[in-house]
Amino acid sequence: MLALATFQNLFPGFIGPINVIWWIVLGLKLVALVDAAFRPRAVFVAADKLTKPGWVLILSAFTLSQIFQGGWLSFFGLIGIVAAGVYLVDARPALRAASGRGRGGWGIRRRRGPRPL
Repeated sequence: MLALATFQNLFPGFIGPINVIWWIVLGLKLVALVDAAFRPRAVFVAADKLTKPGWVLILSAFTLSQIFQGGWLSFFGLIGIVAAGVYLVDARPALRAASGRGRGGWGIRRRRGPRPL
């Protein structure tokens, strides 16, 4: 018998589209958590944002709640999505600017004006 092109056949290991969204949301939370964990503590103070232990505690609590609770549509899951979004959209660009990595990318600063002799 010919197998139909269903979601389970195209993406083995995933139960359905909700499961794919769960993995995407978990990845979003993990990216925010790892980024906050590897930033220096002084950058958070210089950017006038919440402290590093505060962000790491918030992001790790909501990431672990998604892993052990199993759902992202719960109350804590939705708050975790908002917390990771706030970190990635608001705090991360401010932290990058405070650490000297603005829009130039990769820490390379562009020189303006004529080259010195």
